[in-house]
Amino acid sequence: MDLLEAALCKRQPLESHTNALRLVNGLGDGLKGLILERYGRHFAAQIFHKRWFAEKEALTDFVRSRCHGRYLIMKDRTESVSSRPEAVKASVWIEEDVSRTVVRENGLKFGVDLNDTLNSGLFLDMRRNRQIVAGLARGRRVLNCFAYTCSFGVYCRAAGAESVVNVDISAKSLSRGRSNYELNRLVPSRNEFIRADAAQYLKRALAKDNRFDLIILDPPSFARHEGRTFSVKKDLAPLIGTAMNVLNPGGFLFVATNLSAVSHDSLEAMVRAAAQGRRIKRVQRLGPDEDFVTEGVTPESYLAALLAEV
Repeated sequence: MDLLEAALCKRQPLESHTNALRLVNGLGDGLKGLILERYGRHFAAQIFHKRWFAEKEALTDFVRSRCHGRYLIMKDRTESVSSRPEAVKASVWIEEDVSRTVVRENGLKFGVDLNDTLNSGLFLDMRRNRQIVAGLARGRRVLNCFAYTCSFGVYCRAAGAESVVNVDISAKSLSRGRSNYELNRLVPSRNEFIRADAAQYLKRALAKDNRFDLIILDPPSFARHEGRTFSVKKDLAPLIGTAMNVLNPGGFLFVATNLSAVSHDSLEAMVRAAAQGRRIKRVQRLGPDEDFVTEGVTPESYLAALLAEV
């Protein structure tokens, strides 16, 4: 397993500021069809090619001996890259601990659960972007849409934001967000966690002239809730349009998508069209952190993000 060893060594510099990272990113590490993520001494593998099932012993030995792993879960994604998270089959290959743990990232703490559908509770590809966005938060009013477990909110509050509003449709995700605040000894304000459809919240904010200095849009590629659907393909452009109208002059919009059909060019075109004549001072193109090494465009590790200053 020389390629596993090489992937581990390549990522050692990151371990100085986080113990949650992607150890193997498929073809980018010469290991097509395998993703392996580390969360302290907990590990999650995503398998896109059936040949990796035959490597169970080698993978578990590597996690135990080289990484001192106490928990390893395998998530079978051989049927479809775009499988619904709740439909992905999982099996635990090492179970010397429970599936939940707490990880550190840039001096902050986050709770994760590796056996809670496909996602752990912390999107590792956003690590560097969280830090960049937090660097703009001091003294600003921040709106974190599609907040999930509120990692951007934690970063911004810890960086000295004047206020943060975390909006998500899932009560469970917001509950986990509250737990992340508690882990970092952050005391939320009364309206810091709002259970709502992000698009509807933005429209209400616009109607009430409730404006923000920094808006974060990191929607899922596709989601369905109570008969309503959200799709990046059809809904992202109008969402950006509303967000731009809610943004104060001199403010910042961060927008990201994992949908590989949306390039940086098309994302920037959406932002510029949404400006409707307003001057955009600067657009910075962003992507995932260095542990998401790629070779070409791979849907399972794709991220296009922009930071626009108006």
